[in-house]
Amino acid sequence: MENHYDAIVIGSGIGGLTTAVLLSKIYKQKVLVLEQHFEIGGQTHEFMRVKDGKKYHWDVGVHYIGDMKKGLLTRKIFDFITDRKMEWEKMADPHDIFIYPDIKFPQPSNPKSFQRDLINTFPAEEISIKQYFRDLKKASGWFQSFIMSKLIPIKFIGELMKYKNKSLALSTTKEYLDSRFKDQRLKAILCSIWGDYGVPPSESAFVIHSIVVRSYLYGAYYPVGGASSIAKNMVPAIERSGGKVLGRKKVNRIIIENNRAVGVEVNTKDSSEQYFAERIISDAGAYNTFINLLPENIKLQFRGDLKTDKLGISSNTLYVGLKESPEKFGIKGENMWIFTGYDHDKMYENSKNSDDIQLAFISFPSLKNPLAKSHTMEIISFTQYNKFSKWSDTKWLKRGSDYEAYKNDLSLKLLNFAEKHIPGIKDIIDYHELSTPLSMKHFTGWEKGSFYSYPATPDRFNNKAFSAKTPVKNLYLTGTDAGMLGVLGAMMGALFSTVKMKGLRSFMKIMKKVNE
Repeated sequence: MENHYDAIVIGSGIGGLTTAVLLSKIYKQKVLVLEQHFEIGGQTHEFMRVKDGKKYHWDVGVHYIGDMKKGLLTRKIFDFITDRKMEWEKMADPHDIFIYPDIKFPQPSNPKSFQRDLINTFPAEEISIKQYFRDLKKASGWFQSFIMSKLIPIKFIGELMKYKNKSLALSTTKEYLDSRFKDQRLKAILCSIWGDYGVPPSESAFVIHSIVVRSYLYGAYYPVGGASSIAKNMVPAIERSGGKVLGRKKVNRIIIENNRAVGVEVNTKDSSEQYFAERIISDAGAYNTFINLLPENIKLQFRGDLKTDKLGISSNTLYVGLKESPEKFGIKGENMWIFTGYDHDKMYENSKNSDDIQLAFISFPSLKNPLAKSHTMEIISFTQYNKFSKWSDTKWLKRGSDYEAYKNDLSLKLLNFAEKHIPGIKDIIDYHELSTPLSMKHFTGWEKGSFYSYPATPDRFNNKAFSAKTPVKNLYLTGTDAGMLGVLGAMMGALFSTVKMKGLRSFMKIMKKVNE
């Protein structure tokens, strides 16, 4: 019976691991988690490089997390799933600095201070600024009702719950900002962190903008010991109930019998392995689950909607090791969002056609983690998968000299961009390595290296593919495509998925355990 489990989870991202922990700790189930990467944790894992005996560590997806103050529900859930062994370091205040051609705006870690600073900078827009903060709350509240409408089995009650403020929530961020504000600089500042949800203002739903902005109103946090401590503290709970978390296990297909998910098939070097369970839970995203893992003869009305040309928003990330602390430049650990103009959509469109850096996010992981023993920096810029498609059939670490030459050119552009805004930073660089959309696709399996899977556009919230329960019996989604983008969004997606599996009463059972 070694290949039989109570549940099988595809993918070890925060959504997959959270689902496995909830089933293991609360329901004592034997859960198998299968991860295609050799590192466990999905986008919460870290990697290391050694240069002249010096070890450099970088996170790949956890740059900062909001809503982690003690006492908040999100923090309580995180404490529960990590056996309360994790500590969180609050970042410097301000945690974000938005840098434009002729204005620099630090975002304080307090909503009242944030609102006050905006009004002081743009006094003519005071009324609209105050309304903006109220509208953030309204749109976020609509999402809570939207999620609850999916959990409540009585359809007409669910429909009523998600009606209020729907038009506000599902307008685009640009539509909302254009309707409220006149000053282009103010509009730009307000949506400076669109990179945190991966869709420019003209395409993103205002609700995702609201959720992300509100999560950082009281500051940002970083896991002590680095992002890899998240998975490290979750796996033991799964193993205590007899479960396993296995790396290097790429799921090839979900096994279906009589429209019922009964197991998965995993590719190995010489053959294949099959594992079976009462429930199959996918943390591989809606696209991979419904397009790549299910047989084509399974009829799904939304399948065609997932094949969108909007997939492909990805990034180049330059991981940098520093000889000494960047604090010498006055940096305290804050993130720097740097833009060459005030029109975010135009900058994004330009990045599709040019390799010149239009905007970048610069982060300093070592200044956020009090246990860091060497200094690091990350420089992230947006790009499109099609720029790299000529190498899509090559293998990791064996993509050819032309690919390496292209990466070197991109690396130099990113370093020069950072040097322009942090004069002298290049002088203390010891090591650097570039990750491209091909790296993202290789390690995560996400189509076209899209780091947030399906984009958070308004139509995402009307797409039936994005739900914890799927049309295939005993098959569930977890993570971001069952909840929302980001670490906390994926974690909440796991909560929704567990509730769908175990019934609405399980929500109260989970909350009781979380609050003990």
